[in-house]
Amino acid sequence: MIKPTDPNIAEQASHWVLKRLDGAGSSTEQRAFQAWLDADPRHLPAYRHAAAVWRNFAPSEGQPADVNLTNARAQFREAQYQIRRARNRRLRGLALAALLVATPPLTWNWLNSAEYRTGKGQRLSVALADGSRVELNTDSRLRVNYAWQTRQVTLERGEAVFDVKHDPAKPFEVLAPSGRIRDIGTRFNVYQGRDGTTVSVMEGEVEVATVSSTLNERLPAGSQIHFDARGSLGAPTAFDADTVTAWQKNLLVFRNAPLTEVLEQLSRYHAVDLQLADPALRDLKVSGDFPSTDLTGALKVIAAALPIKIRQAASGVIVLDR
Repeated sequence: MIKPTDPNIAEQASHWVLKRLDGAGSSTEQRAFQAWLDADPRHLPAYRHAAAVWRNFAPSEGQPADVNLTNARAQFREAQYQIRRARNRRLRGLALAALLVATPPLTWNWLNSAEYRTGKGQRLSVALADGSRVELNTDSRLRVNYAWQTRQVTLERGEAVFDVKHDPAKPFEVLAPSGRIRDIGTRFNVYQGRDGTTVSVMEGEVEVATVSSTLNERLPAGSQIHFDARGSLGAPTAFDADTVTAWQKNLLVFRNAPLTEVLEQLSRYHAVDLQLADPALRDLKVSGDFPSTDLTGALKVIAAALPIKIRQAASGVIVLDR
């Protein structure tokens, strides 16, 4: 790990960050960059740290840097100002190097931590610091913990679509109970249900690992996989992306689904207790597209299609019976 007292390495790292921002460069420059990385084990983490600092404190011209931590502003204001006012790469590199030396990696871990949550019936779109985007579905909670070497988020509850800006030098990982999903240039959906976690890949590829699996499962676009609370990993299957992501259009799509599954999904979006008076109703099949925002309408359609009646038993309790 590079220490805050390594100004020479910090300056070299800032030089390469700024040089690569100007373009990929010639093959000679690419080889020089790789040779610099290979020359010292401290160089790669220093480069990652410099890139993270630049993303946070050097926005495009005319756009103010926005760090949502009031206590951190004063600490970095002067270095931030020097980066902005520098007119050439050399001066920008020196200003960035000064900021790197003054800023230990743990500080960046703290600066890039956040928590997002939604209530029942709510959705939330979040733009992360690296340019990745996350859309949270109803009744969900996401914790973001970006460090200088990794980008890690934890889906503590609910469901989310991740549209990840790929960075091979800084992996993006989603942690879920008993498992981990690593991005390999991807757009994917993660859903935590009562029986475990389901990962569905719309674009690119992910790598899935669980606490009980000895091998990682690579999951290409169009594939879905499920693992339970013990980390038992199922076999990959095909899935319909429009069905899985219908919630982004405020829709719930069911194809020959058990009534219990339909009621469980409706309960995610509405503060109501849906109960079956007769256990024999559990496996009745339901098909249809229902607005997730209209509970009354969905129940009326279900009651018209199945041999059931709906009654309000108490405040916040709806019973389905024969």
